[in-house]
Amino acid sequence: MAAQVQSCDYYPNFNANHTSIIKNNNQIPAFSLYQNQWDTLFIRSEMIEIPFFNNQLKIILVQDENNSFAFPTAGNLATGFIKNKGKQHTGVDFSVLKREPVVTCFDGVVRVVKKFKEYGNTVVIRHYNGLETLYALLDHVNVVTEQKVNAGDLIGYISNSTPNKKNALHFEIRLLNEFFNPEKMIDFSERKLKNNMLILTPNDFIAVPVVVSKPMVKEKGEGEQGESRGDLYGRPTEPEGEGEQGESRGDLYGRPTEPEGEAKDPSTTSPVYHTVQKGETIYRICTKYNLSEQQLRSLNNINGDKIEIGQILRIQ
Repeated sequence: MAAQVQSCDYYPNFNANHTSIIKNNNQIPAFSLYQNQWDTLFIRSEMIEIPFFNNQLKIILVQDENNSFAFPTAGNLATGFIKNKGKQHTGVDFSVLKREPVVTCFDGVVRVVKKFKEYGNTVVIRHYNGLETLYALLDHVNVVTEQKVNAGDLIGYISNSTPNKKNALHFEIRLLNEFFNPEKMIDFSERKLKNNMLILTPNDFIAVPVVVSKPMVKEKGEGEQGESRGDLYGRPTEPEGEGEQGESRGDLYGRPTEPEGEAKDPSTTSPVYHTVQKGETIYRICTKYNLSEQQLRSLNNINGDKIEIGQILRIQ
């Protein structure tokens, strides 16, 4: 989305100095999956190929180390997802009778906090399961770009942004910049996940034009806490040092990390990935997944012994 943007309206009592801000790209959820894209200006940037295998992609939504799913608002579903190439409603709308708080669905990091002409005050959060959620038509927001959040944390409040209409929240779920029907994942009547395993196919997406972004740039030490930092797009460079313990969580696609039996031929199985945690070595990872070091090195083009926290490794 290349719409004109401006600064959001923040909640009057919100203090950005008390927020937890990521320090380097090792702490960005699914950074490698998104081909190192971290765009704080646009909702959508470059088109990224979705890595389907046999026309399916499986995602575990909540890992053991992440908090549970939280329903985004107390409002009721008003407008559903409309899949029509002529006129596409990219998400769903909730209506409420009064001003209501809006919370994040999963753990993650805030990527965009902007006011868009079409969406009003908008927050986009990237999650450790690889999904991104969007919350639009907010009154005041309560988060800043690059802030770490947990499921259920306050994002902002729903506003009465359109004359003669009820208060509304516009909510979207996206993967690799492409949106799909939130009802595929969420039971809106029960206000919970339908299943912890989300299975997506190419038919769940409709491709639309995207904004081509520039390479990421983020200078060390630049910017103040609570602000979008780096160049025009606020994109980070390769960091020095390692991320903090527990910040890079979950596998790339959230697939099970305890395979049974011997490793399978990678050419005939769906890819499985692992995110390197603090203290892990090539030997430990190979032992965990019953792989030889040669197999792991071949799958990931690793020549030496050094791996970094947050690095995504293919293990099947």
